[in-house]
Amino acid sequence: MNFSILNPSHLAYAARLLVGIFLIALFSLPTLARAHSNEYLATVKGAHGGMLRMVEMYHFELVMKDGEAHVWVTDHGDTPQSTKGAIATLRVINGNDAFSVTLKPAGSNELMIRDARIKPRKGTRLVLTVSMKGEASLQTRFSLD
Repeated sequence: MNFSILNPSHLAYAARLLVGIFLIALFSLPTLARAHSNEYLATVKGAHGGMLRMVEMYHFELVMKDGEAHVWVTDHGDTPQSTKGAIATLRVINGNDAFSVTLKPAGSNELMIRDARIKPRKGTRLVLTVSMKGEASLQTRFSLD
């Protein structure tokens, strides 16, 4: 075996390079973890201008207007997820007044409902329950502040 190939300066360079890569990865972990927390997503507008939340592998974007509620479903990479066969309910809580509506699949990754009782206002709390086709129910909460 020819050990003259193992030049100490090459080994030192390789070691510095590996340490640098390790440190970059180590310092980026808190940022990556925060990028997928609901606290972070609450500060970001979704692709449709709505509020974002995540549950397990899904991101849910909720947009409410008078008489309508829309939810778009994507994964953590913002890839649209099919809502075909999904079952979803939205519980709307305004003070002491509360009601639930059932959202239906609309479009490739959208769930929606039209209901005259939907009137978003400050202080409205929402509970979204979604069961994607063949999967267990997932639940997340939104608040209109």
